[in-house]
Amino acid sequence: MRDHTAYVFDLDGVVRDFATGDAGPAIEAALGLPAGHVSATAFRSELLLPTITGRQSFAEWYSAICAALEEVVPEPDRVREHMEQWRAHRGSVIDETVERLETLRSDGHRTYVFTNGTDQVPHELELLGITRLFDGLLNSADFGVAKPDPDAYAAAHAAIEADLGRPVPRPDVWFTDDRDDNVAAAREFGWEAEVFRR
Repeated sequence: MRDHTAYVFDLDGVVRDFATGDAGPAIEAALGLPAGHVSATAFRSELLLPTITGRQSFAEWYSAICAALEEVVPEPDRVREHMEQWRAHRGSVIDETVERLETLRSDGHRTYVFTNGTDQVPHELELLGITRLFDGLLNSADFGVAKPDPDAYAAAHAAIEADLGRPVPRPDVWFTDDRDDNVAAAREFGWEAEVFRR
């Protein structure tokens, strides 16, 4: 693979994994909810989209998720007691990706993380000890638009150019994501992109 000016990595499913330590099953068992209910609630578009486009904070999203669960389990104290595990679990790093990032950086390449994220992502990167792996955070919550919207890639590209202090031809950016639609949108924008496979 030829050298690129910037190497851009999606966060969840590429750099970070939520499966290990997922509190969802324990919460569902404790509250008598069907399997997958917590995740399905959290990722309802009307709850998630305002969060990843910066219109509400992580804290507001968390409160909205709890409120939705309380419609099914009308015991707020119990819901919040168990959901605290979900709030506290911020994932774990994917070692293979970290190794690749470390190699790229040791070779002098610029690396970025591009996520449909919340306002809490900077703190989460610190918690995971991976802030050092990136020259910049490209976060949909800051851009006001999320992947795979073309405007999200335009905003990310502009942020890369601002960081480098010069124009960057689109094919000089390499990108990986675990979602096919995000990769297709990146290619349509003009980046070189590939689907992340573990």
